[in-house]
Amino acid sequence: MIAAERRRKLLNALRKSGSLSVSSASDLLRVSRGTVHRDMEALAAAGLLRKIHGGAVPIISMPVIKNSAVSFTERRPVNAPAKEAIARHLVKLLANAHNIALDASTTVFSICSVLKAATQKPVPFILTNGVPLFQELQRLNLGYRIALTGGEPHPRTDSLIGPLAIKSLEGMRFDLAVVSAVGLMEEEGQTYDATAEDCAVKQAFLARATTRVLALDTTKVNFLAPYPSSPLSDFDLLVTENGVRELDRKKH
Repeated sequence: MIAAERRRKLLNALRKSGSLSVSSASDLLRVSRGTVHRDMEALAAAGLLRKIHGGAVPIISMPVIKNSAVSFTERRPVNAPAKEAIARHLVKLLANAHNIALDASTTVFSICSVLKAATQKPVPFILTNGVPLFQELQRLNLGYRIALTGGEPHPRTDSLIGPLAIKSLEGMRFDLAVVSAVGLMEEEGQTYDATAEDCAVKQAFLARATTRVLALDTTKVNFLAPYPSSPLSDFDLLVTENGVRELDRKKH
């Protein structure tokens, strides 16, 4: 079988199944694993698939967000029940925290409605780079000390970004930092976001936190965005609508 035909069959199999291991591809094409690796590398270089540990996923059939970030208003109602479930799990993690950093995502924003009904004592200090989150927590007046980072407002995400946002974190430490992501490629252990600027602020939050939490709904697993953000090894906990999972950081 010539290379072009093998690679066409490989892409067709990927589109049907959503993922394909090297072993399965070897059996399907009746070629060696080494040949499969070379074919996958060629297709990855052409932008037609993405190699992951032990196989590949098809970029063209995966959800991919474009370079321009979707606005906060557009994102907020998406997967709302899952976000509310995540928020209920997150609130339990706040019980022993004194200083918390929260990102500007709509997933983390959902914590507001749960905090309103929570019976626990208010967290002494919350810092965020999310303008809507800051405004909503102020409006709710739940007894928290709330602060915004510095930075320039992103025109679509309603987040504060840039060198001033990161500079404003100098000398700060957090018991807990909670961030979300546009996508997570779990097999390769990497999160992705829509803008490089948001990536930088989230990484700065995580670098200053004792416990680092990734909060996202399961539709974002195997979801790609343009910019690699933090590796999964940077996180201690993964929170989805299904619950809280401790991460074995040695595996990533």
